[in-house]
Amino acid sequence: MQPTSSMNEEFLKKWQMGLQIFRPSIDNTSVSERKRAIKLSADVAMASLRKGTTCWSRALIQKTATEDNFLVRQMLSGIKEETLINKKLPKVMCHRKIVRRSKKILMRRKSRSAMEEVAAKAKKLVKRKTQGLRNVVPGGEFMSNNVLLIQETLDYIVSLQTQVNVMRSIVDAAEAGIER
Repeated sequence: MQPTSSMNEEFLKKWQMGLQIFRPSIDNTSVSERKRAIKLSADVAMASLRKGTTCWSRALIQKTATEDNFLVRQMLSGIKEETLINKKLPKVMCHRKIVRRSKKILMRRKSRSAMEEVAAKAKKLVKRKTQGLRNVVPGGEFMSNNVLLIQETLDYIVSLQTQVNVMRSIVDAAEAGIER
């Protein structure tokens, strides 16, 4: 799942807007403060692409709103505030027939004690991996549903790819300008 060129263009527009908002305060600052301003404006631009429709985007908006309210208000001016606040997580239904059928197949294949040992190892592995995802995805610690966590992770990855593509194109353009 690759980001579209329209996503890249929209991200670039919003990111430029964020950098322009920070511009007056960046001129006489340290490198670490400039880095923070670039990261903050990129995060808000990335989250505003989703308009608060995903859990990770709302978590990023909430985090950045505490750091810099003016930037967030300016960049999210077109998004209704009620979509960002108190949005409930969607319920994801699990088909019981599929679960029952897979359990029956497992019961036939393995003995009871061996099956319990394998199931315990698998549960431990899944728990460790999902905890890792919860730590990486913004707002992941609030998602108790693993299916929703995976959906949010995939969406977050696409948004990060968009951010990387835009930043690469800027670096390539800057390098081409230096070579001339």
